[in-house]
Amino acid sequence: MADPPETSVTDPTQRLLAAAGPVFAERGFDRATVREIANIADVNVAAVSYYFGDKMGLYRAVITAIREKRERAYPTPVVGKETPQQDLELLIRTLLSRMLAADETGWEAMLMMREMQHPTPAFEGMIRGYFRPLYDALCKTIESLLPPLDAKSSWQTDALVPQLALGVVGQCLHYRIGRPVMAHLISPEVIETHYGLDSLCRQITASTLAACGDQNVIDQHKLLKPSPLNEPQDVSCQQ
Repeated sequence: MADPPETSVTDPTQRLLAAAGPVFAERGFDRATVREIANIADVNVAAVSYYFGDKMGLYRAVITAIREKRERAYPTPVVGKETPQQDLELLIRTLLSRMLAADETGWEAMLMMREMQHPTPAFEGMIRGYFRPLYDALCKTIESLLPPLDAKSSWQTDALVPQLALGVVGQCLHYRIGRPVMAHLISPEVIETHYGLDSLCRQITASTLAACGDQNVIDQHKLLKPSPLNEPQDVSCQQ
């Protein structure tokens, strides 16, 4: 059971938001009930409809509050003022900082991960408002780091930049969700010394720059043997 919000908070909307976050994180959107949230917030159950429209409106407001809090702490950088290499490092630092940011109770990260794993109607707005600006800036920066692409290759012109950008996102995300695995694979001393924000930022930036430079990623891609599977039967991430 989530703890009740601080009694000093008199605004019913803030009480509802404070109560709803941990409940949604623990139970998920479907299993969370308006009545439980209202009881924790110590407000009438009708207040949810009055202030937020319905349970989904309250849920969207919770997601928005988390997003805005992290955006204030780690705003999306404006690229183009520095070198592409510096822009890349700044973007990766921002992405890592957002993902590794700790909250006092842990429910914020839990709720964001739950939403990504089991999307609700709020997911599209979260992507558009929270992830898309940083992703677009990352794609723009990576494209500027690559050598001229072969216009005859649909992979180079259509897929290469998004794949590299999502590879950066995947590395950052791994250090958020892979902590329990890392604790068993790597000594605490090494983690303490080499797995902080600065070290991880340098590692991911360096590996991405290496992939983008001198056509290495393109040449290495060409050296790989074609998949023995036909394209329509190939394993994909669309499921």
